[in-house]
Amino acid sequence: MSSPGARPDWMRRAAPIALLCLALGASGCAASVDQATPTTLPWVTGLGGSLTVGIDQAPTGCNPNSATGDTWANDFVLAPVLPSAFVVSPSGAAIYDSAVITQAEVQNLSPQTVAYSINPKAVWSDGAPITSQDFVYAWQEQRGPTSASAPAPPDAPATTLGYRDIQSVTGSNQGRTVTVVFKNPFADWKMLFADLLPAHVMEKVGWDPPCTTVDPAIDLSGGPFEIAGVSGSREVTLVRNPHWWGQAADLARLVVRVGAGTRQLMRWLVNGTAQVIQPQAIDEQQLQLLGSRPGLDSNEQQSSAFLQLEFSALSPTTGNQNVRLALAHAIDRAKLVNSVVGWIDSYIVPSASHLYTQAQGAYPGPSPPPNQIAGQPNYNAPPPPASPTAADPFPLTVDLGAVATELGAAGYLRAPGQPWVGPNGAPLSIRMGVDTGDPWAAESGPILAEQLQDAGVLVTQVPYPDATSTGAALAGGAVDAALLPVSATPYPSESIAWYTPLLGPPGVDGSQDWMNYNDPSLNAVLTEASRQLNPVKASSLYAQADLMLWSTMIALPLFTEPAVLAWSSADAGIGLNPFGPSLLWYPQTWGIRVPPDSPDTAPP
Repeated sequence: MSSPGARPDWMRRAAPIALLCLALGASGCAASVDQATPTTLPWVTGLGGSLTVGIDQAPTGCNPNSATGDTWANDFVLAPVLPSAFVVSPSGAAIYDSAVITQAEVQNLSPQTVAYSINPKAVWSDGAPITSQDFVYAWQEQRGPTSASAPAPPDAPATTLGYRDIQSVTGSNQGRTVTVVFKNPFADWKMLFADLLPAHVMEKVGWDPPCTTVDPAIDLSGGPFEIAGVSGSREVTLVRNPHWWGQAADLARLVVRVGAGTRQLMRWLVNGTAQVIQPQAIDEQQLQLLGSRPGLDSNEQQSSAFLQLEFSALSPTTGNQNVRLALAHAIDRAKLVNSVVGWIDSYIVPSASHLYTQAQGAYPGPSPPPNQIAGQPNYNAPPPPASPTAADPFPLTVDLGAVATELGAAGYLRAPGQPWVGPNGAPLSIRMGVDTGDPWAAESGPILAEQLQDAGVLVTQVPYPDATSTGAALAGGAVDAALLPVSATPYPSESIAWYTPLLGPPGVDGSQDWMNYNDPSLNAVLTEASRQLNPVKASSLYAQADLMLWSTMIALPLFTEPAVLAWSSADAGIGLNPFGPSLLWYPQTWGIRVPPDSPDTAPP
């Protein structure tokens, strides 16, 4: 058990180990730091200071748990501000934050009952205690309609998954104990009660207040930093929370500055405007600059997002399973991966799962080796790509014979050198939506279109600015297929939102079933898996669901997207968390190096 206000023991050990790796450039630390730091750099100081972090997306709301506020940038900025019962570590493990709760345990299985003990020192930055009422409010606003005939709450939540399975949330022990009773078992209960907001504030302003960015009057802090100021939507200043009861951060201030794109972020890093940058993507020239310029460090990891081509189940074209299988057989995923991401991480291979990324331990394949960047120190050439396995029953390369078999079964014919023609005499043509807000999707679109056209399928690419609008276009019938990133977590029950209508229509209460896919057999398997409290049995059910998705090919997973972080060598304790946008999830380890002629103030 960790002491109140402290991270678990492994986290307290990890920080000095990470700093030692950074200082020594040890080869065994390649997974954390790809570019060795010169051994002449001195220790990290605890005297405070300020760091600026550059990102290329702007926060657009103040409640990350609302449908309108559930964005990457909002989660990024609010990670060190809003408290959560559990957090996801860089290793992908769900760990409870003992600064917020001192204990969380399942007390009963019939019905499933979970008890949380809130840290008695936990308070909001206005001095009000964090109590069971904050948990009750979070459940009430995210549970969805209370009955089949009841209307949905006026302010939509980002998702109702898990919250809709709760029967009651009650407080005791003067509000410091929270008891949650489930009406349906929910195995991924640790995902609940994240990014808590102060109920005493939200009850006045509403669940989805009209914020255009984060707001210090609404986003009261229950973490190590609080919002000190917001400059439009382009800059947010965070300072130490004076009411914070946990481990204090070394830094006195963090500034999150929003740039226009990777080029501007790189300029900021080079000229010192920002000391840390996390762009959405990076090109080869920029990566070479990071690897060759003294004073800069970088790290690339496989992220928690994977890109896939999703097909409309209602389209007259892709609603046919044979056509979907033919389109998938016409795609050379190995060439796609090599072209789009092979130059940055040659260990990324075509996806073997509809549910997990390569970065996750549950991924059905061998554990990926340490992430390394070509051209940087300690880089090793990768082994050849793996052949398809039982976990990945679909070929990695194009199979024109299978294309002909599937399209022939669907009634299509093809003359030599001509496109496929359907029973109505019209050429086989698909409209493919592309999420251009995701750089990996934007780069993959033209390659996929060319591959499909080489196989005799006419393709029209339709750009959309973000994943939500791309998904809505697919759900509404504006396109037949869509290139979309999917963000995975350690909680596989989220696949209910991706491949079933069980949460509601697409875009409602967290449903991302943009394909309008409704397979009763798959619905039943995923529901059973989400309720299975035995993780071994649940894993088997999720594997069964994945094989069902491969056989119907409602979506073709393409590859795990890489994530890139770069920073100045004058700073330390900084590292990617591939499971979400929470680079700032634990800023207490961040620090500024002492100049060489300064006294050594660090402890031995």
